[in-house]
Amino acid sequence: MAQIEPITWFRNAHPEQGSLRVQVSAAQGIFPIPGASVEVYRDFGAVRETFYSGVADRILLPALPASLGLSSDTAGISGTAYTVAVSHPDYHCPEHQQVLVFPRIESVLAVTLPPQREEG
Repeated sequence: MAQIEPITWFRNAHPEQGSLRVQVSAAQGIFPIPGASVEVYRDFGAVRETFYSGVADRILLPALPASLGLSSDTAGISGTAYTVAVSHPDYHCPEHQQVLVFPRIESVLAVTLPPQREEG
């Protein structure tokens, strides 16, 4: 019997979709930063699977079945965790951040980037 790839198993176990919006700004959220790049990924052992890479607004991602959120026994595990990396050439990149995605719900991740200091 052939062994199933981890990403194939993951996609089969996460048949629904949730969405993620990443709000990238400077000055503690006051100024939006247009053109910031976003990468959304999960690590499967030694393999990194990137689910999205680019300039983002509404990113659709695999999510667990909505029925898991309906029971008190499984509600605590109903979110699917992803790691988000944000970058822009004019700003320092923060640590990669974790975000939970739920089926049929838009999760919002606010990321503040500090400006790079000019040396002179």
